[in-house]
Amino acid sequence: MPTTDYIERVVNLHIHTVHSDGSGTVPEIAEAASEAGVEVLIVTDHNVYRPEEEGWYGEVLVLVGEELNDPVHPHRNHLLVLGAEDDLATHAATLQEAIAAAKRAGALPFIAHPIEHSGARANEPEINWEDRDVTGLHGVELWNYMSEFKSYIHTVLHGLLYAYLPSLAIRGPYPETLRLWDAMLTDGPCWAVAGSDAHASLYRLGPLRRRILSYRYLFSAVNTHLLLTEGWSGDVRRDRVSVYEALAAGRAFVGYDLAAPTRGARFVGERGEKGCTFGGTLSGGKEARLSVDLPAPASIRLLRNGVPVAEATGSRLDYAAGEPGVYRVEARRRFRGRSVGWVFGNPIIVT
Repeated sequence: MPTTDYIERVVNLHIHTVHSDGSGTVPEIAEAASEAGVEVLIVTDHNVYRPEEEGWYGEVLVLVGEELNDPVHPHRNHLLVLGAEDDLATHAATLQEAIAAAKRAGALPFIAHPIEHSGARANEPEINWEDRDVTGLHGVELWNYMSEFKSYIHTVLHGLLYAYLPSLAIRGPYPETLRLWDAMLTDGPCWAVAGSDAHASLYRLGPLRRRILSYRYLFSAVNTHLLLTEGWSGDVRRDRVSVYEALAAGRAFVGYDLAAPTRGARFVGERGEKGCTFGGTLSGGKEARLSVDLPAPASIRLLRNGVPVAEATGSRLDYAAGEPGVYRVEARRRFRGRSVGWVFGNPIIVT
């Protein structure tokens, strides 16, 4: 398919509702998504699967996945299962079993918030990926907004400030998470997504009450942008397949839309008459041409196997790839007085 013919959809995933530890109903959450310009939601309640909630809510397509974790040891090894058509909570006792069950169900297993840090006054556990020897993962949650947010709550004053101005804290995926992703890519395709980890929980500090990180706010912040092969049909099952096909292929990038809209960001590879975009592979032995186009100026960096090979300031970067490898792009912009992560694209693999 020509690289210019894909249809971009803004997706927000890793969302919790009243069916687990979130505060919103699905209709309420879909309304918030519509207000924020998000087109697809993927709900992932903890060990809860409610397929009857799937459907079109106005112009927002709501899909239902699941976040699996061992109920005996809930603070480790969380797995986002996207695209299953069955409740897999009975397979959550071990991470490897959960991954295997997801694969058998034809679903896509993504490790959630693989590396976490919790500030001293966040009163939240660090839920890390501990079982690193598992196999079969489809990808990784590269940037989890809630996970990053809690890492900066070092004092009560930090909590008060960021409760009202959360964007002052947010900077981007942890550097160690990016390094982990690069290491995972050496073993084969491993696709990145972003997660809001939305709960819209009510917090109390003395007489103060504040609903931290509302659904509407989170949906306007970090999203996963998918490139679909066809437009909406209006049929839930057909459109569901279209979304999961793009996720399966890795045709996606992570965008911090609050810093500046990322719609239209592209990473394209060409070798002769062959071309591809995020998640694609170029084979054939000849030099490959890689190009990055962004909707606004930024500091752009192209990496090969985790090592920077080209940089540019502006909205475009071109590179002649003469060596095989895993090439990915990341871009940063100034926002709220600091440099923040803006675009992180799934790689193009040159063989």
